[in-house]
Amino acid sequence: MYNRILVAIDATPSEENRSAQTRAEQMGRMTGATVYILHVARGHIIPGDITGGAGLGVRSADDDVESADRNAVQALVDRLSAAGIEAHGEIVSATTHDVARAILQRAQELDVDLLVLGHQHHRGAGNVFRSSVADWIIHHRPPFSILLARPPARA
Repeated sequence: MYNRILVAIDATPSEENRSAQTRAEQMGRMTGATVYILHVARGHIIPGDITGGAGLGVRSADDDVESADRNAVQALVDRLSAAGIEAHGEIVSATTHDVARAILQRAQELDVDLLVLGHQHHRGAGNVFRSSVADWIIHHRPPFSILLARPPARA
């Protein structure tokens, strides 16, 4: 069925992301596949206060997004490994407009059978005039299956 699964994650701690990570673990257990975890980090740093030019870059170790990203990817790889799933994780860098291209390229390089995209890759209210990551990847007709995680239920 599936031998290699790529799970594109958002490193932001949230209930939706925890749910996606649980699904990744379930898929790995069901299929016996190797699971690759991919997080696409922003490829550029913008000023924290663009009008005054203050706050450029990383202000402290606590604000180091790269560190938080690494920790999130490592935690998921550790969780999958503890569950007996062969897991590998990586972070790639891309601009906001190249996230979909980076995910598709990595999926092709890994020759995956299944790509799992989380809720954050769907079109949201703020992305009305842009295609979503999922739309972009689907329209490029990749040679693998795509699983789109269900958006969170609205209260």
